Amino acid sequence: MRAMVLEQFGAPLRLKNVPVPKPGPNEALIRVRVCGAGLTVVIMVATPGRIAAYPRIPGHEIAGEIVAVGSEVRTFKVGQRVTNHYYLTCGHCRYCRSGRETLCENFRGNVGQGCDGGYAEYLTLPERNLVAIPDGVTDLEASVASDAIATPYHACHKEAQVSPGDNVLITGAGGGVGIHMVQMARLCGGRVIAAEVGEEKMELARSMGADEVVDARRGEIVKQVKALTGGRGVEAAIDMVGNSETLSACLASLAPAGRMVIIGSKPKSVYGADPSFVVNPQEFMRQAQEIHGSRYVNNEEIIRTLELVKHKRIRAVVNRTFPLEEAEQVHELLRKNAIAGRAALIVS
Repeated sequence: MRAMVLEQFGAPLRLKNVPVPKPGPNEALIRVRVCGAGLTVVIMVATPGRIAAYPRIPGHEIAGEIVAVGSEVRTFKVGQRVTNHYYLTCGHCRYCRSGRETLCENFRGNVGQGCDGGYAEYLTLPERNLVAIPDGVTDLEASVASDAIATPYHACHKEAQVSPGDNVLITGAGGGVGIHMVQMARLCGGRVIAAEVGEEKMELARSMGADEVVDARRGEIVKQVKALTGGRGVEAAIDMVGNSETLSACLASLAPAGRMVIIGSKPKSVYGADPSFVVNPQEFMRQAQEIHGSRYVNNEEIIRTLELVKHKRIRAVVNRTFPLEEAEQVHELLRKNAIAGRAALIVS
């Protein structure tokens, strides 16, 4: 089969012919049709220590159909279309059993990191990672929904707790996850203030429902947000960027009792700058504010997200698609922040 392979740390992805993997007793073999491509993969392959063994095939936003199942698989069958949860978890610890799989005590890494991923014509996945794609949802939509839309579902619903009438600041609102965060916050009833750089991304945020757009190139994000909220600030600030400037701006933009949600991450080892920011504990306590770390989703949240896509409540925004062999070019565009919305690889 064809696959884009990372042969060693720091190397470019290369198209190779490799054997089709064989599913274990509790696994399914999936023919990949589409695999999403976003900054999560770019950061993963560039962070020392994240991938323990090479060669490795990256990619975790997968949609395709099952072509074979292991002897112990009971809930899925050959021919079924599936997407996936991309954390490799045990299913038995206190966190997995309580719907907090992302905090699994026996975490084995991510699809595309701890095992080979979807930048290939076939891959195997554990049965517990599979999520059925409902009729009415395309493979392209499902691949994006499994992360880039499901993550906003969890962040808005569970962490930011967006309610009708809330002012919601979203930094990085025109990116692959951010553009779906705009839609999800609106669906929850929020008034969305989108912060971005670049005309294409700002216009995309407007077209997807942002009520106000803040040009982050002007600086003074906090000043612009306060002006748009009558000096009060926002009830929720969701940061998709993860550098010290945007994190500090989100915190300073909060209204009393406001909730800040951190999703984006720009590690110093990859980007060169320290992403740390300062919290004044006295002021933070006085205002009764909250900081939440939002770490992906559980399987049920992917199922609910797919239903939102099926019923046209959320639109999967994939502005650019590429053939499998152009995965390295896609990563370079993502490093340059040159793609508005989500990108995806059309595999087969």
